[in-house]
Amino acid sequence: MSSLDGKIVVITGASSGVGAAAARELRRRGASVVPVGRSPQKTAALCAELGVRGHSVDFTRLDEVRRLAHDLLSTLPRIDVLAANAGGIPADRQPTSSGIEPIFQVNTLGPWLLMRLLAPRLTGGRVIATSSRSHTGATLSSDTLARISTSTAGLGPHKVYARAKLASGILLREFGRRHPQVVVADFHPGIIASDFGRYMGAAGAALKVLAAPFLDTPAQGAQRLVHLAMGEHDIHGKYFVSNQPAAGSPLLNDCTLGIELWTLAERLAGR
Repeated sequence: MSSLDGKIVVITGASSGVGAAAARELRRRGASVVPVGRSPQKTAALCAELGVRGHSVDFTRLDEVRRLAHDLLSTLPRIDVLAANAGGIPADRQPTSSGIEPIFQVNTLGPWLLMRLLAPRLTGGRVIATSSRSHTGATLSSDTLARISTSTAGLGPHKVYARAKLASGILLREFGRRHPQVVVADFHPGIIASDFGRYMGAAGAALKVLAAPFLDTPAQGAQRLVHLAMGEHDIHGKYFVSNQPAAGSPLLNDCTLGIELWTLAERLAGR
């Protein structure tokens, strides 16, 4: 996929930051871009700028994820790239309307549900997921899976986020095993200035100013996404940092955890 001319790329998390920058770059390279963002206003503004049609979705609401999938299946003949970029730490950390811990739903369950529902259009394409290097410090086991969707077990938001990204990466690879005709890969975009420390409130805002010279820009993160979206090199099942294959958590390829997490996600999405 050395050229993106005529390729259909659905990119989530496109309201701002890395997602918006990637949508612009993908469009510049000739792709038919379908931006999906949480903010209807910001997403509409981006779509007007690019001259494309987009969608808005709140991943804390699984009914909206299903509606989005239905709309995409109804309007797109195929999806060459699903850039699963949506994620983050929601400001409201109360359980979602589905009774699920929100960081897990936004970063793991919601993106998994969309990917699973779009599988019929992804044959011959690829899924590029935005991960986080923090996933390498997280742990999961068969004994703890039952609580991952409801309990933070005394963990701070960053560690809950890292655990959710690990679970998302495991599910991504399980999807790849179940759909071998779809290439899957994920990457660390860098520590991006657009959202660094956002969940920490005023303290995070101050830290962001102090750390700004050392942070990556949304454009840099976007280039890493685009690199994986268009490259012909072998990326299947790999985790990337700075455009190079990197050592992710060894749990990413744990087939037992993959099956167990998939079963859990199916049960949760059926609520």
